[in-house]
Amino acid sequence: MRIYIEALEVPPEDAPEDYSPEFVRLDATGRDEAEVLADLRALLDPRKKYIIRRHYCGHDEGKPCRVEVIG
Repeated sequence: MRIYIEALEVPPEDAPEDYSPEFVRLDATGRDEAEVLADLRALLDPRKKYIIRRHYCGHDEGKPCRVEVIG
């Protein structure tokens, strides 16, 4: 099972209807999660708000994915 750490931007309140929130996904499989989180945060715009999630991807095994909000 692959594990990803993801950041999904929370759109600003005044965002237009067609606004596309920023999404970043880093593969954390077999890596130190603290390092992956640091790498992810380095890619994000500090002026924006994000939901940080851990994504357990079961597609390779034919299983459903599971997502946990971690920040």
